[in-house]
Amino acid sequence: MNFSVTALEPFGATVAGADIVGLGDADLRVLLEALYEYRFLAVSTSGLTRQEYVDFALRIGQPIGHEVETRDPDKVIIPITNVGVDTKIEAKGAAHWHTDQSFTERRSSVTMLYSEQAPNEGGETRFADLAAAYDALDEVMQARIEKLVVEHRHGVSISARPGDHVPIPPKNWDQSYTVRHRLVRRHPVTGRKTLYAITGTPQGILGMPLGEAAELLEALCQHTFKAPFVSEHKHVVDSFVMWDNPTTMHAAKPIGAATGPENARVIRRISLFGACPLFSHDHSAGT
Repeated sequence: MNFSVTALEPFGATVAGADIVGLGDADLRVLLEALYEYRFLAVSTSGLTRQEYVDFALRIGQPIGHEVETRDPDKVIIPITNVGVDTKIEAKGAAHWHTDQSFTERRSSVTMLYSEQAPNEGGETRFADLAAAYDALDEVMQARIEKLVVEHRHGVSISARPGDHVPIPPKNWDQSYTVRHRLVRRHPVTGRKTLYAITGTPQGILGMPLGEAAELLEALCQHTFKAPFVSEHKHVVDSFVMWDNPTTMHAAKPIGAATGPENARVIRRISLFGACPLFSHDHSAGT
């Protein structure tokens, strides 16, 4: 292995010395195994072009939103910035606890954020470890939720957290579209059990009165969104953070409009679905 992985507390890890452009298959597998173990990785680089960043991402999965295969950075990368933006008018829909694409059948596998510019303060990304939170539940609660199925729909969740921003729907999105996901899933590669998307998009639990469903999800949120299951990442120029969507939730900390280089934020976002072809294991059945 030609790079180092250093664990963070309470979870997450930093990666240093990785040649992202020339990374071989064996090292890529090691990197992803670290991602699945630590939930998110903060990867330092000497700088990546937009094409190099896209080419690396496409080795891990397929870009969400593109049915036809493409390597075009303009189509794969979603720009995020507070430069030249009125942040009071343009609400930041990622500033709420959520799991990417939980309101669709095609759930996200990995999300990546590469920082071209990073503020001295603010704009951090918070993470919650839903696998560790599941492990810490007592056996009675684990048995109670084992087979529950949650209805997910884009909009304000019945278990929304205090202070969450209202999520911004994709363009032309049908707000009535509803999907169903198991509350307890197995990771599609490792098979580890985890809670899944306990807030952000849940609108009910099949076969359960709405009030009872909201109470149960609220209890799981109260259990999860506190130490030691919550961590925070500060963005650094020429580094990227990548996280494992099946076992985590995340929330962007709000940041105001940039007034200069010291508080400017420019990020390249890529969201992926599907398992990396280097992994042959598939634990998706029954999840």
